[in-house]
Formats: sequence, C-alpha cells, structure tokens
Amino acid sequence: MLDLLHQVTSTPSDGIESIVTDALALLPGVSSVEFRRSPEHTSGDADVCIPVEASATSHGTLHVRLSDAAAFAPVARPLRQFCATLAHVLDARRLVAIAERMEEHAQELRLSEKRFRDLFECSPDPCWLIDKGVFTDCNRAAIRILGHAHRDDILQHPSRISPEFQPDGRPSFEKAEQMMANAMRDGMTRFEWEHRRADGSCFPVEVTLARIELQDHDILYCVWRDITDRKHAEEEVYKLAFFDPLTGLPNRRLLIDRLQQSMASSSRSGRNRALLYLDLDHFKNLNDTQGHEVGDRLLQDTARKLRGCVREGDTVARLGGDEFVVLVQQLATKVESAIAQVSVIADKIITHLSEPVDLGPTIHQGSASIGVTLFSGHGITVDEVLKRADLAMYQAKAAGRNTVRFFDPAMQARITARTTLEHELRNALKRGEFVLHYQPQVDRDGRCSGVEALIRWHHPKRGLVPPGEFIPLAEETGLILPMGQWVLDEACRTLAAWQANPLTARLDVAVNVSVRQFREAGFVPDIHTRLKAGNIGAGRLKIEITESMLLEDIEQTIDTMLALKQAGVTFALDDFGTGYSSLYYVKRLPLDQLKIDQSFVRDILVDPNDAAICRAIIALGRSLGLPAIAEGVETEAQWTFLINEGCDGAQGYLYARPMPEHELLAWLRGRA
Repeated sequence: MLDLLHQVTSTPSDGIESIVTDALALLPGVSSVEFRRSPEHTSGDADVCIPVEASATSHGTLHVRLSDAAAFAPVARPLRQFCATLAHVLDARRLVAIAERMEEHAQELRLSEKRFRDLFECSPDPCWLIDKGVFTDCNRAAIRILGHAHRDDILQHPSRISPEFQPDGRPSFEKAEQMMANAMRDGMTRFEWEHRRADGSCFPVEVTLARIELQDHDILYCVWRDITDRKHAEEEVYKLAFFDPLTGLPNRRLLIDRLQQSMASSSRSGRNRALLYLDLDHFKNLNDTQGHEVGDRLLQDTARKLRGCVREGDTVARLGGDEFVVLVQQLATKVESAIAQVSVIADKIITHLSEPVDLGPTIHQGSASIGVTLFSGHGITVDEVLKRADLAMYQAKAAGRNTVRFFDPAMQARITARTTLEHELRNALKRGEFVLHYQPQVDRDGRCSGVEALIRWHHPKRGLVPPGEFIPLAEETGLILPMGQWVLDEACRTLAAWQANPLTARLDVAVNVSVRQFREAGFVPDIHTRLKAGNIGAGRLKIEITESMLLEDIEQTIDTMLALKQAGVTFALDDFGTGYSSLYYVKRLPLDQLKIDQSFVRDILVDPNDAAICRAIIALGRSLGLPAIAEGVETEAQWTFLINEGCDGAQGYLYARPMPEHELLAWLRGRA
C-alpha cells in the first residue's frame, strides 16, 4: 500500500481513481473495487464500503466486492488506513486547486482592472470615478480639457469644476446628488451639465453616469463630452425658426407664442396688455429708388430704435417687409390708465423713427403709422388681436401717416359687416339672387328710346340691397367679373326676347361694364358670341364706359371699342364731367352718346356752375356729333331747361324709376 500511496501522490488528480481501483482489485480475496464520488456509505451490492474523507470533507466511497472474505481479512485494516491517507492527499489536492483558481481569478481581476485603467486613462473623452459620492479618480483628458495642471486639483477640490448653479437654475451640488442617486438606482442616467474650466470660463457638457462593479462593490463611472458646438447649432436652428435673420428680432412664430402666453397671463392677473402694429411710411418708394440694401439698413435701424423704446419684458418683433409689432406687457388694469401708458411708448416710437438716419447713399427721414389695440385675454383670440391692431394701423395711414390710432370697436363692426356681406355676395351669385331692373331713357319728345339695365340684389332677408352697398365690394373682391358676365347674359337674353314685341323691338339696352371686365382678354369674343347666339341686331346693345377707363392704356381702350363696334355695339360715356378725361381722348373715342352726371342736373336751376357745365357738355356733344342724355332728371323744370339748351334725352324719376321687366312692359303699354 505504501507503494500505491507514492504512486498516488505523483499522479494527476484525474488519474488517481483508475490507479487506486486497479491496484486494490489485486488484493487477496478482492473480486472488484469501485470508487464512487457519492458520499453515501451504504454498501448496496458491495461487500465492504470504506469512506474516503478528511477534515469533514468527503471525497467519495470505496466499494469492494469480495471473492474470499477470509483471505481479505488480513488487509482490511491496512485498506482503511490507506483510504484515510488517500482522503488527506485528495484534500490537499483540493486546497491546492482552490488556491490556484483563486490566484487565476486574482490575476484575471488584475488584468481586467489594468485594461479598465488603460482604457480609462487613454479615453479621448474625459472620465472620472465616483465612489460613495466622492471623486476618486479622473483621466488625463479631464485634466487637460478643464485646464488644470494636476489630478489632485480636481479630486481634492471638485467644487471648482462647476459653477454654483446650473443653467436650469438648480444648485450644482443638489443636482449632482440627484443624478448620482438616479444612476445607482437605475444603472445609468444621462443629463446635461455645465462645467467650469480653471480660467473660470464655463461650457456645456453631456454627462453619462453608469453604475459598475469594481473591487467587490458598485461605483459610478462618469464620462462627459463637450457639446458647445451642438449647443451653437441648436441655437442657430432656434434662431432660424424663431428670429428674423435681418434684424435679429423675434419673427411671427415667436411673437404668436409670446402673445399666447401674454393673453393667458393677462387672464389671470386682469392687467391690460397692448399690441402695437407698425408700418414704415413710404418704405416701398425707398426700396424702389435706393435698392434693397439701403432698405435693409433702414429696417435694421428701425429694429434698433424700437428696442430702445420699449421696457424690459416687452417684445419687439418683425412680421415681414416693413411691418413690426411691439407687445407691451404689464399695463394698468384700468383701460384709461393703460391707454395713457402705451401712448407714451407709441409717441416715443413716432419721435425716434422720424429722426434722420444715414443709410449710406442717402440721409433718410422716415415715419411710421402705428395701430394700437388693448387686450386682457378675455374672449379674444390671437388672430383677432393682430387683426385689430392691423386695422388700427390702416386707420393711422388713412389719417395722414406718421401718427397713432387706437382700435375702434365701431370700425371692427364695419369690417365684420363687410366680411359678412362679401360672404353673402358670393352665395348670391351661386343662388341666383340677382335681378335686372330697367330704367327708361326718353328723347326730346318723351318717347322711350332705350333702357339702362341696372343690377339689383334681392337678398332673402334684407330685400333689395342698394347697389351702392355691394358694387364697390364686388370690385374690390373681384366678384365684379362674374357679376358683370351675368348682367351681359341677362341683357342679351332680354334683347333677344324683345325682338318679337313691337313695344320693345327698337329699344336699346345699356349696360355698365367695369374696368376689369373691359380689360379681360376674352371680353370682345364673348360679346360677339352673345350677340350672334341671340341674333341681336346692330345698335341694340349699348355699353356704358366711365372716364376711369381712359386713365390706363387709352390705345387698348380704343382698340377694344372699335372691335365691338364692328359687331354693332354702341358706346356711351357715363357720368361725363366727373372724372379726369381729356377732351382730346373724348374726341378720339368711338363714342355714340354722352351722359350728363346727375350731380350736375340736381341743382341745375339754382347753381349757375352746374347750369354752365350742362350747357358745355351739351355743346361739346353737338360739336362732336354725339347726342347728350341727362341722368337724374326729376322735375319738369329741369327737363325744360335741358331741352331749351339742346339736350337730346333724359333718364330719371320724372319718367320712371328702375323697375323689373314686367313692370317696364306695363309702363310701355301705358304710354303706347
């Protein structure tokens, strides 16, 4: 057995079991030997079970089957001693293995920590380690970027590397503690921070704090990056989105945001706010004559002056072009006091903007028109506030410019009514609410020679709407074009129908045509098509033009008139004497009739000037071979005067008001 022990001690651990079982199987009276790692001592199918254990550590059990118990008896005791010794050998082997594994693990830890340290030191990003809230290490990048000479400058005085307060207003110490607690709880956290260099300058960084295990407990690994460039880029994007690049003022988007905040704040406090809408007077002329570069200088100078006129907390914004807005905060709760406060600011702006400014090639002395509206955030929207200030600004321009006007609710009522009327006017075209009324024109003998077709709006609620209410609006909105086409369609339909009636077969129908309609490219062919479709004879359709058509492109006007005369259309110059037409132009136009405006006829018997004008128009028409017809004739005395002066016809209440077609036909039958 001693030889076997020597052999065991020199054999690797994984070969001991086979050596032992093979050698013991040769003992006297032994049939077979099995070494079982299980600590069970039960014999099972074995004749003898001997435990292999030492120091309360079991390495297994030796199971021996006997072939001759008597022969085995002498070696039983030595075998048990061998097993006890084997247990000590195996125990020693186990302890050595444990020690070796511990050494390997320690070596791995040393290598791992070295690699971590190498990475930590060589990282281009500044890093440091934090253990239980204490800065325990930092790398070279952190020392270099923060501008310190030694590691201890940071580790021993960590308060030096951050300002007292962070940009979000929180104390640095308080925010740092919170972020470290978050990282220990969640494993990692990321946030923005502001660091301070050794020279005192501060810069923004993005910090990542991660919980890691080092030396058997958790610490925090901190890495941060300078995000100054990113912040600058974000600021540029913000400026592009919310600021005017030329003046540096807030743009419309930022103004709307601040206006919304101001309205909400005003609702809570009850204090008034004001919005001033500014437009530079005659800015377009400066741009057109001096160029956009000079115009831009004026805009920049205006922005500078406006900033100097307002208080801290107020907002100056540029909406575009030469339009600026000033949002004045925290005015008095009483309207009268608030008006007085904002008037001081507005007058100051007027004064400063009227000061001469050197724009390079020219010294410019400008002015501004300012519209002001007060608001307190109750029952009004942002758009309505802007609209009110804008309306007030246009009132300032209408008042002569270089002045201030406050929003007038009565003005808003007129605008609202106008908007409603425009909407209803558009619907009227779709719903067929327009009708034609006809006013007879009579010759010197009192016979009806023709009629003027006048559009009327039969409103479903208001009844007949006077043309003076909707014709100007139709001209402003462009609705005059479809409206004018409808009038021509109806007039031509009427002429075609009247040809079969002896009472109306020889009457002409005069229609008023707007400047825009007359200038339309398809106007001439449209008239040709209508006349041909209705088989309307020459001289039946008369177009009344106004002197305003002569102010622009007289040659085009003449060409259009000549083209229409070829189709049998005649022309009357309406409201003659009220415009600015030259007699030279009148002589050149292919006219067929002059119409004396009713403003001259009304006081013809009492105003010598009106009488003289009527005589002159009648005489001019006679000299040019153009019959003259007087509008607005209401009395026999007026008509007698006009006949005596040689007037050729009359139109007015003396004979008939404008009337629907069926009433006109009845009127004609009554005079037949």
